[in-house]
Amino acid sequence: MIATGISEFTFGFAFLFEQARRDWGSLTAAPILPNLYQEGELGWDAHLPANGTDFYYQFKLSDLLRQWNAKYILDNTYQGPYFRFSLHRREDNRQHVRLKNHAADHPNTYYVAPEFSGQTEFNSSFLARQILSRSRLIPLVDCDPINDGEQHYITFQSGSPVFRQHSETTIHERSELGSNIENLYRRSSKEWEVIDTRFAERLFERTAAIIGGQIEGEKSEDRSALHLLEARPERRDTAGYIQRASDLLSVFYGLTLVLVGEPRGR
Repeated sequence: MIATGISEFTFGFAFLFEQARRDWGSLTAAPILPNLYQEGELGWDAHLPANGTDFYYQFKLSDLLRQWNAKYILDNTYQGPYFRFSLHRREDNRQHVRLKNHAADHPNTYYVAPEFSGQTEFNSSFLARQILSRSRLIPLVDCDPINDGEQHYITFQSGSPVFRQHSETTIHERSELGSNIENLYRRSSKEWEVIDTRFAERLFERTAAIIGGQIEGEKSEDRSALHLLEARPERRDTAGYIQRASDLLSVFYGLTLVLVGEPRGR
């Protein structure tokens, strides 16, 4: 097994950095990062699309397994090297359960994992602006639900859209190759709408409502997460509502919000 050798934060930053600076002509992707990053950036909201829709990413690290005794080579699931990332089993895989519930209302929700191994490959891919083309987007809407505390994994092979979810192995035919992300974004154009204060307030209210329902449904004795929903946005404008939604998504789900659509001034 060869570990990626980087952090989820580093991989996620590189993934977002590359697409935010790519010239797609009539298309733009604007990551909405937590307040600690943006609070001093006056006018950051000028980079928001004029018309667009919302995407959600949770970044994972994948391991490359290629030895003959790797589990899914040994049992002939794969005939050669494959990538694997693990799902967090804590509290009966609560994170995956939350993400599945989020994806039910937001189908553009994905696990994102690298298709490279080691610090050296990461560095060369970053410098060559190939992080996107060497990434895999796994749609949460197509993942299986989990209702136990066992360790589960997702595996895939480089270049193939098929992915598998384990421990009980199930095959899924569709994932998104990072090299095709521009087409993924353009296919979402039928969902685009004006990104204004109305859009932003609706995004915030919907996010808060889903999180509130999730907390209630978990029936946990720990109610501390409810304080996240009590603080209203300091700014009641487009940027304020979007920023607050981003904060909630980051803290509760570990998701990064990206708004995709038509650039302003087009």
